[in-house]
Amino acid sequence: MKEAVIIENKAIGADFFLISLKWLPARSVRPGQFVMLRVTGSMDPLLRRPFSVYNVEGDTVELLYKVVGKGTTILSSLNPGDAVDLLGPLGRGFPVPGVVPGKGRLLMVAGGVGIAPFYHLGRSLDCGSLLIYGARTKADTVVVKPFSNIGVKSKVSTEDGTRGARGLVTDLLVREMRCGDTVYACGPSPMLKAVAKLAEEKGIRCLVSLERAMACGIGVCLGCAVKTVAHRPGRVVEDDRAYQMVCSDGPVFDSRDVDWDLL
Repeated sequence: MKEAVIIENKAIGADFFLISLKWLPARSVRPGQFVMLRVTGSMDPLLRRPFSVYNVEGDTVELLYKVVGKGTTILSSLNPGDAVDLLGPLGRGFPVPGVVPGKGRLLMVAGGVGIAPFYHLGRSLDCGSLLIYGARTKADTVVVKPFSNIGVKSKVSTEDGTRGARGLVTDLLVREMRCGDTVYACGPSPMLKAVAKLAEEKGIRCLVSLERAMACGIGVCLGCAVKTVAHRPGRVVEDDRAYQMVCSDGPVFDSRDVDWDLL
């Protein structure tokens, strides 16, 4: 656990905030990892909350969050110079693919605040990529614009049709998937389940970053356990289902390993 000092905590629209923190372990964060944050000196809420790392600049870490409850409301009220406790970096993140001649693109599929880990990943890429983002309405797509600054192209779908394609993000994904592509996805569980099904039908590799409530972040409390299934040829197990912890074994999993019916 390390204390982090707030440099900036700004609203960027549609209840989304971007908080920048001076934090010495920042340089060691890999794309897709997360931190457990607790507001210093506060006992309510008592437990830390997980936040995907949005960006890293030297010893500064940035977290993208949306105000949805008591904890994030308190976080949004903090000012530069205030301190929070950060535990991390935690978890297993996304592999960073390189350029493979003749191979397909990396499709980063996100819904809501699930876009957070893809900015750090996008800055690390050396291959063709496309961000596919799903939102309820145009206002929620404010988080997409920064990706153009790092050379990541994007396509958007909104449920009400106020920006981009009308419909769900999976409707857009169906039109974009090509043979040889790889899918990385982060967002609500129903979205991830649908993305995993599409990828399996197309024979496309898919990695998903699961979102689960967790208390410790290090695999001790067992609060974020999910059931997984064996899929790899030649894998010999007595029981093809096993519990794994989202915080320590994930949050990134091969979509074929997740028992979606029990998630």
